[in-house]
Amino acid sequence: MDQPYKAKVLIIGDWDADGVIAAAEISYAQETLGVFPVKGRAEVELRPAGPRSFQAALLGGCWDYVVILDIPFTQDVEAALKALFDSGCKPKIYYFDHHKVTLEKATYIEETFNATTFIGVSPTSILVKAFLEGLGVRLTPRLRDLVASMAVLESGGWLGRREGQVPEGVVKIAASISKTINQSKDPELWRRYVKWASSVLPFEPSSLGGEEDLVVKGLTASAVSDHEIKDVARNLAMEARTVGFVKFVDARGKWNKSGASALASAIFRITKMTTVLLVSKGDGTNIVIVRGVKGDAMRLMESLYRLGVVEDVGGHENIASGRLKQGIGIKELEDALRRASLELR
Repeated sequence: MDQPYKAKVLIIGDWDADGVIAAAEISYAQETLGVFPVKGRAEVELRPAGPRSFQAALLGGCWDYVVILDIPFTQDVEAALKALFDSGCKPKIYYFDHHKVTLEKATYIEETFNATTFIGVSPTSILVKAFLEGLGVRLTPRLRDLVASMAVLESGGWLGRREGQVPEGVVKIAASISKTINQSKDPELWRRYVKWASSVLPFEPSSLGGEEDLVVKGLTASAVSDHEIKDVARNLAMEARTVGFVKFVDARGKWNKSGASALASAIFRITKMTTVLLVSKGDGTNIVIVRGVKGDAMRLMESLYRLGVVEDVGGHENIASGRLKQGIGIKELEDALRRASLELR
């Protein structure tokens, strides 16, 4: 007798804690409860991706449903979705995100890619929680605490407090997830965290052990990473040049690991000025990261985009990134920074 067809579902989330926790929520809703995106059983695949690795993450499969979580709708993401649809694979897409660029393109995404979008300003895991609660889903205590921790980490504080006091241990674990995964960029480690977060078993952060070894290792790696980033940030802050009304740090050849956003934040805390960090990736591309306050980071990055020096812009109000266009040198970048920084005054 033929087995009944099980719909194929791809859950694809960002590498950070918000992406992991949002993926865990969808995984729990589908694999444990069987309510979303498919009513009943489904064949679920979990894949991590960022905007620049999105196309690679879509290779080798075709799905009935694709749930995209916490990934800004950049040119790379658009090209990857177009390639998927052009190949004949045309899944129903659910897109949950809180990046400005995705919000601005929401109508285009829905009309072009058979998508339903859920876009807001809160962390993606909070958007997913609100959506699932609308379907009558009650998350596990573990998931509720992890979602609330994202409200604390990303300054959506009232959302976290609405659930009651968030255990400090859970907040530390959520922070360590981002650091650990960003260090390794290991898809299997990302999936292990998603499975751990979506577990229905009780969780007590004060008595870790057994299945919680993953968390202990993550906390340890996070502490080591924090120490290294602080050391490097102190040295780079001393080298920072004032360009217009921002501090500029060229860290190419001085930082070749993941965690550049955390490094930019650490330098910013020392300089106390909007900070622009330039780093190079293994594939030879140069990435510009801006860290500021009161929306300065995204305003500066959008100005650089309009001036034609960066592309593929993403991020949030206070930390944003873009890819330096090929052929743009340091002098051109610094000239653009001077002009763009005038708009921050």
